[in-house]
Amino acid sequence: MDLFQREKPGAGFRGIPESRPRAFRRNRETVSGRRENREREKQIIVFRKTFSFTGTGGDAAVTSKDPDTAEKGYEFLDFSAARRPEDRFTGTAGWNPSETGTAKSAVWRNSVCGVESTAKGMPLRFRAAVPKNGVYAVTVTVRGGENGVRGLNLYTNRRNLVRRDIAVEPGENFTCRFFVPVCEYIPVVGRPPKQDRAVYVSVLGEPARLSSVRVETASSPTLFLGGDSLVTDYDGLYPYNPLINGGSWGQNLLQYFDGLAVSNQAHGGLTTDCFRDDGHWDIVCRNLRPGDVFMMEFGHNDQKRRSLKPFGRYAANLRRYVREVRRRGAYPVLVTPMSRIPGRDEDGWYDLLEDYARSCHWVGAELHVPVIDLHAYSFHVMTRAGVDACGDYFIDTTHTNDYGALVAARFLAREIRRQAIEPLCEKLNTVSGAPWVPDVSLRPQGAVSSARKEEKPILPTDLPGLPYADCRGIRQLDGLKEAMANGLLDPCIKFFHPFDAIPRGQFLYLLFKAVKVPRKRPYQGRYCDIYKYEFDAQYVQAALDEELIDETTTPDDCFRPDDALTGGELLSFLVRSLHQPGQRNLDLFTCERQAGSLGLIWEGYESNAPVNRADCAVALVRRMNVSREECDALPGPESGTKK
Repeated sequence: MDLFQREKPGAGFRGIPESRPRAFRRNRETVSGRRENREREKQIIVFRKTFSFTGTGGDAAVTSKDPDTAEKGYEFLDFSAARRPEDRFTGTAGWNPSETGTAKSAVWRNSVCGVESTAKGMPLRFRAAVPKNGVYAVTVTVRGGENGVRGLNLYTNRRNLVRRDIAVEPGENFTCRFFVPVCEYIPVVGRPPKQDRAVYVSVLGEPARLSSVRVETASSPTLFLGGDSLVTDYDGLYPYNPLINGGSWGQNLLQYFDGLAVSNQAHGGLTTDCFRDDGHWDIVCRNLRPGDVFMMEFGHNDQKRRSLKPFGRYAANLRRYVREVRRRGAYPVLVTPMSRIPGRDEDGWYDLLEDYARSCHWVGAELHVPVIDLHAYSFHVMTRAGVDACGDYFIDTTHTNDYGALVAARFLAREIRRQAIEPLCEKLNTVSGAPWVPDVSLRPQGAVSSARKEEKPILPTDLPGLPYADCRGIRQLDGLKEAMANGLLDPCIKFFHPFDAIPRGQFLYLLFKAVKVPRKRPYQGRYCDIYKYEFDAQYVQAALDEELIDETTTPDDCFRPDDALTGGELLSFLVRSLHQPGQRNLDLFTCERQAGSLGLIWEGYESNAPVNRADCAVALVRRMNVSREECDALPGPESGTKK
């Protein structure tokens, strides 16, 4: 099904105001940006090099078989890597072997038209070193030759899509000029920023062919992107399959612009706090210039933190980014968080990010910032198409594949034009066509529909070490490594805050990673302090359904989601989950006694004192390691009451 044909642009839902084009056309505080850009365009070119792959011309004639070209600062990247590296982008052009793929070394050939990749789904990748950070103009030429080229897709740097579906007729040439920012980036969580001073060009097609590449220093405004896994760059896995390959709108925006560079500093797992705390915002600040743009989408991870409520610290963080961008003479743009595949209850379709979308609108209206309502658009598109059709555009209930990423990116480009958001609007082109219609024949045999898959981190959890900078040398370190390996912890953030208390509501999200339950259902309204459409509500309902909540801890019909979880409450959840349904009505004293017999009590345990995040995670690991035999030997509630 073609989701894009079912779009209903422009309308909000559940009271979200529509975007207001005229009010948001420009930031008046940054009028000096254009003058600064004109000055930058006058810079003298200090680096220019043309690489010819046809055997003649250029500053360097390169073939696929030339030895030692890497030492000269340029090379075609081979397929000798046997596995996906921890750093997925440095030296790879954003392409890595899939888990099922095999290393290949001889898939190139030289011809009078250039260098070609002859294996289906295998990208041809070229790397050219550059002398310093900055913006570079890249000109790519592809000759059609005798038979022409079909279905060619052109990418740069971390698999950022430049042009797609290129057809080069026999005897014709295709030439494309675009701009690439070279600056530091954080490819691995917990590591310092990486300086990869190189420009990458890669192509997929039948055949994947490059005839020449020219790289030269240049000047253009840069669109900086901030956000989470809905925005970040995803590596392509070869042999390429767009149905199962993750993708984002962030890495698909460049195709819609001429004369604009795009620097994607987004990273999976980030909140409006983490983007700043983990060092990504520092990179933006070091490189942001007057006349540039900073576009941000946050919310998916903010809503998992009780401290980042939509009209509280989340909104405050958005305001702070807006003001800091404007102080640098640049333009801020807000994007509301893309809807997950929606759920449905007796009141109709719903998504749990609505309040975060509303918050973006209120901040935008307050500070006169353009707002692109990706949330309302994606919600309407998916509810009209139906859940099953959505699965062709996602890799799980949250993250898009390359098909879904193209749909979202095209919507953003259309909204930039509709709202006349400058200076982006004047850089839009008319080249790219409609998004791809998913080829469902590419779905692996026996694969579950992505519409039914639970959200997972976009990075693997089988890491050689913890990425958390604040956990080195602590006594819980080994237990935290095991928690990471078991999928309990987030591999996408730099700071874990191991000694902070964990709110009761947030704890349930962690609990149900360790304790598997039947499919969660919408919240039924048991407690006064839980809002039906907040993120934690589904987990509160699951805890109720599974009889995991001790009613003595929820006085006055209040779950107390923001209160710190105590040691005794943690043991109650853990021990109850080890019993069979119907046998879980155990008081706190009984749970504490049984936890002691199972080795679940940690050093420094106090029943009524808050438990820190590190001890909580380690206790969950110990609970996962309790055997079925140990569970069966536990006494039930009739024999476990306090005497």
